[in-house]
Amino acid sequence: MLAYAYGVFISALSNFGMVLVYERSFFATRDAAESAALLWTTLVFVAGLLTSALVCTWIWRETLSAWMMQTTSYSSLLFWTSCAVGVSNLKIYFLTYFRNRGEARNYAIFSIDEVVLGAIGSVLLVAWFRVGPEGLAWGPLAASTIVLSFLVAHIVRRLPVRLGAAQLKASLWLGLPLLPRVFLAVFGQVFDKWLVGLVASTGGVAGYAIGQRLAYVAFTISTTLENVFQPRTYRLMFDGGESGGKDIGTMLTPFAYATVGAALAVGLAAEEVIAFLAPESYAGAVAVTTVLVLHFAILFFGKQPQLLYAKKTGVLSALSSLGVLFNAAAMWFFAMRYGAVGAAIGTAVSGFLMTSLSVRVSQRYYRIEYERKMLMLLYAYLVLALAVTYLLQAAAEYPVRFSAKFVFLAAYLWIGHVFRWWAPLIRYARRGG
Repeated sequence: MLAYAYGVFISALSNFGMVLVYERSFFATRDAAESAALLWTTLVFVAGLLTSALVCTWIWRETLSAWMMQTTSYSSLLFWTSCAVGVSNLKIYFLTYFRNRGEARNYAIFSIDEVVLGAIGSVLLVAWFRVGPEGLAWGPLAASTIVLSFLVAHIVRRLPVRLGAAQLKASLWLGLPLLPRVFLAVFGQVFDKWLVGLVASTGGVAGYAIGQRLAYVAFTISTTLENVFQPRTYRLMFDGGESGGKDIGTMLTPFAYATVGAALAVGLAAEEVIAFLAPESYAGAVAVTTVLVLHFAILFFGKQPQLLYAKKTGVLSALSSLGVLFNAAAMWFFAMRYGAVGAAIGTAVSGFLMTSLSVRVSQRYYRIEYERKMLMLLYAYLVLALAVTYLLQAAAEYPVRFSAKFVFLAAYLWIGHVFRWWAPLIRYARRGG
């Protein structure tokens, strides 16, 4: 876990905020030559920084291992895990290229291939060849290297390698203010587990982890939806300017409906899934899941790229950094009082307040005309459905609870049919944005 966290840190630092910058700049390029220069210049720059970081990691691997893990036994694992994470992150630029061009098939193929190959490689190396813990890193590293090689060969036929100082300068100007966000993002990834472990029992930590992973399914679905609507959002911004805000608002409503639907489905199914996967003593994970799916549903509004479009990366970094610190404070406050569930409540409260602030600030730089009344009804329905079904756990027998869940989910599906949101969702998904 610590080796992976270190790999994420140096990889994120090496990326220099370029992932977000490349995605935004992609839609500002005017021709194939400029697009090629943007992609390859960004990739070479990031690869150079990553190589330097990995060389330093190899030189000081034992010192780093002793400092982070209180032993030098995992120094090799630290290095190879960092390599695996770094190589995997390099492919993000190619996947972003596919996503922005609406090539959902290529995006999915190269994403899934790496996951499958990495899992198979790890199992073979650890279980069959018994190479030790390093096998957990060598498998993903081999998979990432193979997939990255195929990606380079595939893209270079479309966009011959071309470097441009102008593209690098413009990207650095936008990416530099995002660096503080990198440090705090890694801190935020491990803080919640450390805090729950501090204030709760071992069972509380496990219950929180189970609830968090289940709720993360809703976040994964919303991220998949983001891969569809964000390229469309950028196109409307660059093509329509300020007048594109109304079209964006109309376009986003079906995706908000789908995001809320994913949170609703995961929240309603939490009781059954946790009962199947974990002993009865982990029933408290249902509350964690219920709270966190609300949090992930609200984050839909924080996924809109208004600040990036307006080149306000400094404002974006400040908001992100403030969000991480505020989340840590809120989690500490509620976890000290309510344990694992309190940590989830702190995350949801801070997420709601920071998302509200982020939307308010973002709207000043580029206004999206959200269909507010409809969105308020959708989110109110989500809160009502999850609150009622959670309260029924202690007040009603299971057949009654299951019937209530079925009615809530069926009614939500019917709402989507009435307002004709299914058709645009299917259409956008087929076109990849």
